[in-house]
Amino acid sequence: MSATPKPLFVYGTLRALPLLAWALTGEATQVDAIRGMLRKATVSGYKRCALHGCDYPAAIKDENSSIDGYVLLLETTSQRRKLDDFEGEVYKVTSVTASVKHSEDDNDKEKDTIEVDMYVWDGDMAKVSPGPWELERFIADRLDDWLDLFDGMELVGSSED
Repeated sequence: MSATPKPLFVYGTLRALPLLAWALTGEATQVDAIRGMLRKATVSGYKRCALHGCDYPAAIKDENSSIDGYVLLLETTSQRRKLDDFEGEVYKVTSVTASVKHSEDDNDKEKDTIEVDMYVWDGDMAKVSPGPWELERFIADRLDDWLDLFDGMELVGSSED
């Protein structure tokens, strides 16, 4: 029996729940199966930026900014390996502090602060655009293409742990 992996903060394409469901379960339709792992959260000291020529964003250090996203309470090390595989080597896993909401209610001001891992851009800084990256635009314009591309593929990670 393996230890539960450290919570993971996601801020880009993996906030599109069908894509996250595909990455974790192999099926984009399994959104309800992963919904219980998600907590709305914010990480301060980083900024989410678009990348030139890419559908996905980068998180870069910026003391005056914060990023909204989800903390994933992963259940197995296999799930974590699948997400590490999905993100690839252009991101560096970095330990950060997330402010996690107690409930889905946007008026709920109660939060917990926890240590989480986050994928921080470790690629060519010339690719970083000054413009924002928008989840809604990704979902509207590109999500279906991504799901079609990944259909039938499986990320590395065994189902035993």
